[in-house]
Amino acid sequence: MSQLVTMFQQLSEQLLHHQHFWRPVAFYHNTLAWMTEDPDLVKRLYALSHDQIDQLGGCSETLTAFLSDNIPAAPALFALSQLELAPVKTLSDVSPHFYAGIPGRKWQQIKAFTQSMDHTSPTITEWCAGKSHLGFYLQHVHKSKIEALEWDSNLVEQANQRAQQHNVPLHSHCIDVLNPEAEQYLRQSQHVVALHACGELHEHLLQLSIAHNVNALHLAPCCYHKRRGTVYQPLSTLGRSLDLGLNKTELHTAVMETVTAGATVQRQRKQLQIMRLGFDCLQRVLLAKNEFLSVPSLPMSWAKAEFSDFCRHCAHLVNIELPLNIDWSDYLQQGETRFKQVSALDLVRFLFRRPIEVWLALDRALMLEEQGYKVSVTRFCSPAVTPRNILIQATLKANLQPYSI
Repeated sequence: MSQLVTMFQQLSEQLLHHQHFWRPVAFYHNTLAWMTEDPDLVKRLYALSHDQIDQLGGCSETLTAFLSDNIPAAPALFALSQLELAPVKTLSDVSPHFYAGIPGRKWQQIKAFTQSMDHTSPTITEWCAGKSHLGFYLQHVHKSKIEALEWDSNLVEQANQRAQQHNVPLHSHCIDVLNPEAEQYLRQSQHVVALHACGELHEHLLQLSIAHNVNALHLAPCCYHKRRGTVYQPLSTLGRSLDLGLNKTELHTAVMETVTAGATVQRQRKQLQIMRLGFDCLQRVLLAKNEFLSVPSLPMSWAKAEFSDFCRHCAHLVNIELPLNIDWSDYLQQGETRFKQVSALDLVRFLFRRPIEVWLALDRALMLEEQGYKVSVTRFCSPAVTPRNILIQATLKANLQPYSI
């Protein structure tokens, strides 16, 4: 039994046993089942200040310590979701002009991803490449020929223009990777890389890589909830036998840990949530139903709107007729109260963010292992660079080759 199998089995057991904590979402429900079972935990959460909530939500280790008195399994969950940092390779330096125009954190991710790769090939396919910043760096340090696949024609054009300007063997193709034409770039001798390819896109890559016996694969998964289906279907045989039955909301929980946004974005996001919760309080009274009412997502610009205008717009979107005598200040205050409560209660669900994400990554790794690949699951950088720092490395056992630079 491999280490990945053991880890997956233990995580599955813990997640299934404690699913009453991570399945319900406080934003949608005024009360959660576990609240009546553990009133002491509710009291502790509601006593937290906004700053304390933010601090706990931003540090898994601190959050684990805080919740361990009420959820004894918290330390075990934390331990099971810890991944080793991948060994770092020494690569040739590049001048600052090489990464000019690449956001600082993105460049750090590209460099860390490349330094953590345990295998390379003369020809590399970059999946969901964007402007192919990763491809350019791989070409520079490994002198590989790069085939980049990207659906956005504007990004493809920018990548090809840069390749022509610098006379490097990189070609970006405008392709929807879910279409059959993408398969021509996945051959047995191929090496495929994907840095932060979203849910269904990277799952399709895994399936095609196996079907075409791709020699090597390096994948940093992202956004598991971005898919057409509403329920996640595990990819591995073991995953299907230990299926968590994850829906899109629960998949989204896995990627809710983010690098702190700028102060302006944080304020706007908070204000939108307050107004959304205030409208939810209003619609429950108007419709006489204690149920959450889904409203289409609104752009961040609505954070600057008056609460009354925001509510009128939401009401229009869901065909609710608003009366004239609404105490807007009262419902906005209710929204602010609910926001603090929701933020505090969400800390319990946040305890399970990383365990669910690691479970999903292991499911992908086990599928590859079941199909004859040598697989490792590690971290390629710190959460401060990106919380989506899981690296799945797979090499077909029959084609193992030594790493070279």
